[in-house]
Amino acid sequence: MICYTSIMLKLKLYQSTAYSCPYIPSNTAHHHTTDPAQSLSKDIYSQLINLGFRRAGSRIHRPNCLNCKQCISLRIPVLGFQATRTQKRSLTKNEDLNVKIINSPDHSKYYDLYNNYIISKHPESDSMHDAIDTFDNFLFSDWSETFAIEYRLPSSELVCVSICDPLKQGWSAVYTFYNISYSQRSLGVFSILKQIELLHRQNLDYLYLGYWIEDCEKMNYKTQFKPCEGFTNNQWIKLNG
Repeated sequence: MICYTSIMLKLKLYQSTAYSCPYIPSNTAHHHTTDPAQSLSKDIYSQLINLGFRRAGSRIHRPNCLNCKQCISLRIPVLGFQATRTQKRSLTKNEDLNVKIINSPDHSKYYDLYNNYIISKHPESDSMHDAIDTFDNFLFSDWSETFAIEYRLPSSELVCVSICDPLKQGWSAVYTFYNISYSQRSLGVFSILKQIELLHRQNLDYLYLGYWIEDCEKMNYKTQFKPCEGFTNNQWIKLNG
């Protein structure tokens, strides 16, 4: 156990036992996680996410691997964002979608879409799609004010959902899943662009995209949003743009 002190914040953090890294399977991973007895809140999370932490279920954690520092927390400064030509095409493709924020989402109505997405996109993640309570425990928590953004066709068919946590300075993009039958719409890219747009309207500063590993091909899309910043050596630095 260690104690972590920040401005107006003192938390106990625990070092996890070793486990196989989900991003670099040949590596052994560790992370720091908050004390299960600790009372958490949006304000506490808003501080910790600025220090490279991330919510998983009801816990907040940060990689703390002994011989690897490749996991870098990523965020997009909303006010400085400039869409590329490819990203603008994604906006055009999806102009017909109805986008709506759901502040108190019914988790159960998203499970089938989520489960089908995981089976199709991440078939190696068997443990993630074995029960609806696993889905709930992965995306939601008992202390966060987590909300959903729904993307629907004119027919009202739900084709994409983004799960987000509100912060004092922006949003944390927890997870996005979609109907892969509409892969030509680039819904993953579109969802991030809409989150940036919605944050801009609310005069909020950052969209946090979780962790990025330069050598992990599945994460390459994150740095296509410019400019973006990474938390490394205990500071945020510009990675592109």
